[in-house]
Amino acid sequence: MQRKRVVVLGAGFAGLHAVRVLSGRPDIEVVLVDRNNYHLFQPLLYQVATAGLEAPQIAFPIRAYLRRRSNVRFLLGRAEGADLKDQVLWVEGRPLPYDYLIIGTGSRTHDFGLPGVAQHALGLKTLDEAMRIRDRILSACEEAERTQDPERRRALLTFVVVGGGPTGVELAGALGELRRHVIARDYPSLHPSEVRIALVESAPHLLGTFKPGSRTYAQRFLERLGVELRLGERVVEVTPQGVRLHSGTFIPSHNVIWSAGVSGHPLPGLPTTRGQRVATTPALFLPEAPSVYVVGDLNYLEGPDDRPYPQVAPAAMQQGAWAARNILRSLRKEPQLPFRYKDKGSMVTLGRSHAIAEVGPLRIYGFPAWGAWLGVHLYYLVGLRNRLMVFSNWAYSYLTYDFAVRVMHHRHSFAEREGPSPQVLS
Repeated sequence: MQRKRVVVLGAGFAGLHAVRVLSGRPDIEVVLVDRNNYHLFQPLLYQVATAGLEAPQIAFPIRAYLRRRSNVRFLLGRAEGADLKDQVLWVEGRPLPYDYLIIGTGSRTHDFGLPGVAQHALGLKTLDEAMRIRDRILSACEEAERTQDPERRRALLTFVVVGGGPTGVELAGALGELRRHVIARDYPSLHPSEVRIALVESAPHLLGTFKPGSRTYAQRFLERLGVELRLGERVVEVTPQGVRLHSGTFIPSHNVIWSAGVSGHPLPGLPTTRGQRVATTPALFLPEAPSVYVVGDLNYLEGPDDRPYPQVAPAAMQQGAWAARNILRSLRKEPQLPFRYKDKGSMVTLGRSHAIAEVGPLRIYGFPAWGAWLGVHLYYLVGLRNRLMVFSNWAYSYLTYDFAVRVMHHRHSFAEREGPSPQVLS
């Protein structure tokens, strides 16, 4: 009997969990396609951006992951589109026929169409973006030591994080720790009070998906850490010189990091709905193409509460595995099952020894939540070597109050961002 070919597009959380279910099956050939040759552990990107971890420590080679999966092969390439009628995925100009297709291309930074965001703000969705943020932070500190212009020095040492969700909160907390424990020692001519960290959130509170008590805990901790919270403030423009808010306030800054939202990253030709996501049946396949499944951040499926499932790693893992199991059921001529999301809770780290964990009605704060956060992230990180290296870096940072990785790969030049300063109202 001819083997069925399942093409899995995207080596993120959803794609890898689909491969796990389908591997070892002699009746199935699995082709995993990705534009990168590694799986990226995105929850720790912010630590790469703030010099806490090195990039390879949160990336794992896909071919190494597939070594013992004899029915799975890897194809490096950028997908350009799919012919749903003829069941062909186009990868860099070459056709890749499939019997079943699982699409897990994830999400990308959403700029909401605001002027200047794409040109002057830094996103945090890829390894390259994390490295650019780290280089920008270190370059700004180096340049601030050199300049004699107080306004330029102020803009260089102002870091604006836009978005008060988990990514923005974790990034702002890491920047606060970096200012307190690293910049103060590495740059003796820069006083910590000169380093300004502003977190801008359009809602009246941080961490909108968390309980009110958790939001208050996070807000108080960040304030104690010296993070300036701009709640209820909406960004209307990002310029080369800084950020303009809807209130008219202008924050001069050469370092704007955008974590205010994400949108789906659809394959060209797929029908999209809200947030550039792709709507599917409850069994996760396209209504017009039952052999095509959409999983992870790209999937738009509403749960029992009439709200779309969250764009988080646990949902992606569960959907990837669920789609693979439904393919197996289809091959056995069995009815496919509607997806059911099991909410395992939410966690966010705020800084040294402080985190928040919510599991059902249970809420944990402080050191116990921080320890649980460390354990969960180490457990889901792919590769024993990566786990050991990340754990050793965390232990070093905890014991020495130091960030282990402060190598600037590419020095950023701020010359092109100079220009006439707008009226400063903050």
